[in-house]
Amino acid sequence: MPTQAEESQVKEFLKRAEIKTMKKDLRALREFDALKERNKIAKIKTLEEQRLEQAKKLEEKERLEAQTEKVKREGVLEKNAVEERLAEKDLKEYATEQERQQIFQFETQRLGFEKQADSIDKEKNPALKLQKNEIYVQKRNWEAKLKSVSEQEKKLEDEQNFIAQKSQQSVIGPEKKSLEQRRSDIDKEIENIEKKRWEIEKQLEGLENRIKEADKSYEQLAQERNSLRQKILGADKSLREIYSVIIARVEEKRRNESQEQRFSKEALAKSRLEQKEKVQRQQFGGQAGAGQGGKDFFNKMPVPVPVKEKILKTAQSEEEQRKKFIQDVEGWAQNKNNAPTIKQHPSSEIPIPPKK
Repeated sequence: MPTQAEESQVKEFLKRAEIKTMKKDLRALREFDALKERNKIAKIKTLEEQRLEQAKKLEEKERLEAQTEKVKREGVLEKNAVEERLAEKDLKEYATEQERQQIFQFETQRLGFEKQADSIDKEKNPALKLQKNEIYVQKRNWEAKLKSVSEQEKKLEDEQNFIAQKSQQSVIGPEKKSLEQRRSDIDKEIENIEKKRWEIEKQLEGLENRIKEADKSYEQLAQERNSLRQKILGADKSLREIYSVIIARVEEKRRNESQEQRFSKEALAKSRLEQKEKVQRQQFGGQAGAGQGGKDFFNKMPVPVPVKEKILKTAQSEEEQRKKFIQDVEGWAQNKNNAPTIKQHPSSEIPIPPKK
């Protein structure tokens, strides 16, 4: 049997070993706490990270403002397009048959292109955006799961390292056996967690591929939309060329009509003035051949035939009125000479010419 001195030495040794182990445990705990604090500090954003985040927010704000401005411009263009379509509808009334066929052809093409573009804007693009949003929601959920699993794995690895160090330092058999058992259990838990992490990472990889496919489809739709836009602009250009020809023709016709009306009014006014002058000369001088001279004057004037005929008819009517007036004057003079002589005050009654 061990002597009392040996037992005292063993107890003293165990006591020193226990104190030493407790010191190591405390040091390991302090190191573990320090590691957690370092992780917290690492999560705090540095000044550079904050600057990058602010720059990213500013870039996003500018992108939204540019998008808003683009929407406003498209609204103005759409309003102008509506007004232009109304003007086109009015111009069709002045188009020839061939021009109407061309207009119908280009308008049909433009309508088809616009329907395809509307299908992209109102159906395909919204559906694709909804699909991407759903994918991003799923991705965030799987990322949250991955974060939780990674934290569990990190916690188990830290505990595993702590137990390994403590097991190496332990000299007590039961304690060392217990530590080894715990480390074995942790290995199994880490293995299960790694399987979960691999599955989550696989799901995330699939979601990333789906996002890339959606982005590719979105880019294809954008290219198709731009192509349709160019075709619509081409049809608009062809229609504008046709309508420009129609406008030029209508304006030329209106200018000619305005000039013809102005010339007709001037010629009619001039002819009436000539006739009045001739009537006055015939009343006091009795010049002959005034009617024929007036006709010759109008025949020599460079005026349209309908206008000339109208002027000649007016001149003939005035000539007949003039002749009737002269006959009335001559009849009045003859009656005055044949009447008995009666002393009376002289009269200056002369038949008033008919009003024109």
